[in-house]
Amino acid sequence: MRWPSAWVDPALLGLLEGTPFNCLAMEWNAALAPVAAKARAAGLGLVAIGNDAARSAGAGAGLAAPPESLLLASDSVWPGIAAQENGAELSGPTANPWIDSNGWLLRLAKARSPRKTVWLMFEPPAAPRVLTLENYQRAIADTGAWGGRWVVSLDSDLRGGLARGDAKALASWKAMAAAVKFFDQRRAWSALEPLGVVGVVSDFKGPNEASSGEILNLLGRRNLAYRILEASPTIALAGFRALIYVDQGAPAPQLRSKLLAFAEQGGLLMAGAKWDRALGKPTGMDHPRVDVRQVGKGRIAISKAGEPDPFMIARDVHMLLGRTYDVARFFNLSAFLSYCAASPGGTEEVVQIVSFAIRFANDVATAWVPGKYASARQWSLGAEGPAPIEMVPENGGTSLLLPPVPLYAGVELFRNAG
Repeated sequence: MRWPSAWVDPALLGLLEGTPFNCLAMEWNAALAPVAAKARAAGLGLVAIGNDAARSAGAGAGLAAPPESLLLASDSVWPGIAAQENGAELSGPTANPWIDSNGWLLRLAKARSPRKTVWLMFEPPAAPRVLTLENYQRAIADTGAWGGRWVVSLDSDLRGGLARGDAKALASWKAMAAAVKFFDQRRAWSALEPLGVVGVVSDFKGPNEASSGEILNLLGRRNLAYRILEASPTIALAGFRALIYVDQGAPAPQLRSKLLAFAEQGGLLMAGAKWDRALGKPTGMDHPRVDVRQVGKGRIAISKAGEPDPFMIARDVHMLLGRTYDVARFFNLSAFLSYCAASPGGTEEVVQIVSFAIRFANDVATAWVPGKYASARQWSLGAEGPAPIEMVPENGGTSLLLPPVPLYAGVELFRNAG
């Protein structure tokens, strides 16, 4: 956790007893020396954070530099429905609430550095925003569901309440620690392979970094399952139904040939304006943003604009592909994000849902997934154990009648009994 700089009383380390927190990130000042000494004696790790001067001072006091794990301090955000300065919720172009989440960022970091643990450092919003326990649990869930870890940071009200020994603050702290432990105990889920028939192909750097990242972000907001493919002639395209490649500039010849072959064999390729608009045959589709052409057994949708809008790319690929290949569909849920993954053999699947809306205990939601399963169960934060899920065969797949999803649900699906 990020140790508050004002907590100079070593007795406050007692808050960590019985929690999963075993390392303190400190923005060093000399008054923290007694805390650091007691923390070392207790076997806790100490890491220096902050600006260059604070990290240098921390190193001089014996604090370690951040580990080899990947830290994404500058790009991560406080998860939640974005709000204006007056507190009103922001909406996107579709008038739906605009959700801030780090899920796409975590997935991209893991795809690019699969052997590293991804740590995020983001701060709670300041006053006048008032944070509840649910806000903190959602921040933990938004990080844990996508396999990352958050350097837990506390707002001024919670810091003050814990320092005073306030009962409500202590109860919130206990619940937060339990949420962190929940995801720690399910690290195996983060080793599962992401599901999705849409692939986003990019080098994810330089002039393409912002646009490709925003495409991932917006696909996630549509709950359209996707997979990340770093641009390379050796990328494997088996199992995909659609690819998005809108990097600036023309692709390397070998990569271009591979992407075009994918479309000719029956896939949908969303391509940037640098592609030849004379490829294939016209389909006759009058689309405002892309020229959709038939190539072999498939289609290529070439952008008409030099720099296509990431929001429209995410929308158009879903509209052109249709709902036939959806990994999951959700009903009676709003303002939520989902992530679907499976074991290599497909015997176990996990669908994780993070809700950003206010929901009530009697709200009933349904998820539809393709295929048949022997059993299913749902894990929720704060529950003593998993709840069984009623399954109903429907439309060639399975409808899952979910228990209430107030904030987070981890749904495990098993194809084999036991």
